[in-house]
Amino acid sequence: MNAEKDQVIVEKLNMVKRHTRPGRQTTQGGIVEKESPIQLSNLMLVCSKCAEPTRIGRRLLEDGSKVRVCKKCGELID
Repeated sequence: MNAEKDQVIVEKLNMVKRHTRPGRQTTQGGIVEKESPIQLSNLMLVCSKCAEPTRIGRRLLEDGSKVRVCKKCGELID
């Protein structure tokens, strides 16, 4: 996670290909696939009930606490 740029690296997502040159005698050249960072604002939570990426809403409970809610199915996320 790069806190200064608000970016994270998600495993096996946003893969990019880098073309590398061969080193003197140690590394081999070729095409290397690696993950690239994604902005935090583009990440979504996965709801445990509907098992899909979803936006989140906020709901105020009777005891005065705020909880996160799935926008698709209305299930509590916290």
